[in-house]
Amino acid sequence: MSTVHHHPTDETLGSFAAGRLDEARAVVIATHAALCADCARAISDFEAIGGQCLEEVEPVAMADDALEKILARAGNAASVVLRQTPDAPGPEVKLPLSAYLKGSIDDVEWKRVAPGLSQSVIEAQGYRQGVLRLLKIDPGTEMPKHSHKGNELTLILRGAYEDEIGDFGVGDLADLDGEYTHTPKAIGDEPCICLIATEAPLKFKTLVGRIAQPFIGL
Repeated sequence: MSTVHHHPTDETLGSFAAGRLDEARAVVIATHAALCADCARAISDFEAIGGQCLEEVEPVAMADDALEKILARAGNAASVVLRQTPDAPGPEVKLPLSAYLKGSIDDVEWKRVAPGLSQSVIEAQGYRQGVLRLLKIDPGTEMPKHSHKGNELTLILRGAYEDEIGDFGVGDLADLDGEYTHTPKAIGDEPCICLIATEAPLKFKTLVGRIAQPFIGL
């Protein structure tokens, strides 16, 4: 029985299968799918449906340089695949995430951005805008209340947090948009480490959060 309780929406999974996500969000969804058999199967189903649709589309001749143009646009996004590395030093370090790390999560160079809060921004430019980062929240630390200007995907890799939506543990993913306002708080005895992809900066609801945002970089 799966221990993962929070999943991406069907729309997000379908967009991933169709290649419509930016690289940052694609990395998060692929890593979640490596931890969640249910979502991995759902992605395979979406891909099968897409393949069947392609079979029924009337063929159209492509330009001679079509492949080169597609690869030029895709950039590093072509490396975002659903696979695991047998030499991964920890269960949460899976491809494609491990392809973006220098070693394991234990080797990450954290930057302290606020009391109890550290981050590491990961290079994931792709061909659509998006920001990918690892966030470490010390036990008992509460992030300022915020909503989102765009879509945000948060995957728990270690530890846990709680917010107005519920409790999130390893493998759980929060798929949020501008309709959600929450105040994540790390729970348990170890830091909560999250892999986060955002389309736009957060919208902090408190004065302290808004003042600190330029320094935090979220």
